[in-house]
Amino acid sequence: MKLTIGITLTFLLASYGHACSFAPGYQDFLIAPSIYRKGPKPESPKITVKKIQRGEKGDPGMCADAGTLVLKIDNFRLNTGYQFTIESGVADDQIFPEKYIAPVPGSRELMFVWLDGASYFQEPLQLKVKVVAISLDGIESQASYLNIEDPGRPKPR
Repeated sequence: MKLTIGITLTFLLASYGHACSFAPGYQDFLIAPSIYRKGPKPESPKITVKKIQRGEKGDPGMCADAGTLVLKIDNFRLNTGYQFTIESGVADDQIFPEKYIAPVPGSRELMFVWLDGASYFQEPLQLKVKVVAISLDGIESQASYLNIEDPGRPKPR
């Protein structure tokens, strides 16, 4: 009887634990320089915006306030990492990590999540982002620039 009550309480209390959670849309990229070989300089990244989804009105515990950005690496190469830096524009929250990252295995895309606000009304998003590729040897490519734009959703007048 005590076991049944314990299991029932566990399930009831666990139901309060539902919260917003996203699997990372990228992984850390670790540089592993070799003293014996030096690879070629990586090609300048060619990246396109595949999808932007803005926050919605709703329960923040169910991810309504999350904005998501999916980028596709058009010239993807294995053993290459990427770093994203906002050159101009303002985001309400940090979208890009400060470290080098790479797609998860089997993917050519990167997904970023940020707190965009649990509201149907969203400010326009206009960012100019500097993207640099880096090899395992720590050799960086020439920078490329990506414009990320979303018109937002204005408040009714």
